[in-house]
Amino acid sequence: MKYPNLYKAFNQFVTIPIEEYLDLEDRLILKTLTKKEFLVKEGQRLYYLPFINNGLMINYRIDNEGYRHVIQIGWKGYWLGDLHSFFSGNATVFNIQAYQETELLLISHDVYDFIIKKHPIYEKHFLISVQKAYLNTLNQLYNLHSLSAEQRYLELIGKVPSILDDMPHYLIASYLNIQSQTLSRIRKGLKTD
Repeated sequence: MKYPNLYKAFNQFVTIPIEEYLDLEDRLILKTLTKKEFLVKEGQRLYYLPFINNGLMINYRIDNEGYRHVIQIGWKGYWLGDLHSFFSGNATVFNIQAYQETELLLISHDVYDFIIKKHPIYEKHFLISVQKAYLNTLNQLYNLHSLSAEQRYLELIGKVPSILDDMPHYLIASYLNIQSQTLSRIRKGLKTD
């Protein structure tokens, strides 16, 4: 087994027999992005389901005034892409960019179609994964409206303790839907407590 992080991710919701996993592993595309390199930009089509084997990425949009809105942060062991673009064939409205050297495992359309037909357990995995992603999105929206900025910050660094070292603070502030100055005040206040 070359990619235990992916095997672990698949077995989070369902049990994938090792032979069925190895059948997929042989068909993956390995891609390394350098720091700040884009996987895809707004207006392009995403042809793969990307799994972050190692690294850190963001998914963001830029509004009409040029402000960057970070929608998702993905780190080792997470999927980060645009399912709508992948499944519909339409251009993405997102920019997906690495924020440190990032190793991706990519699943193409052909491999996705093949693997869910040959091994139906993968279809069950992806169905559960999409449901969980939807619930996480709803939870994130709820948190933006119900938790304080400090609570959102603490939740994020609880999930990814090294994020302050790995990503510019203005991007973290954007993800938390706060101003950079607010993030600085929160961090300063927590250091003095």
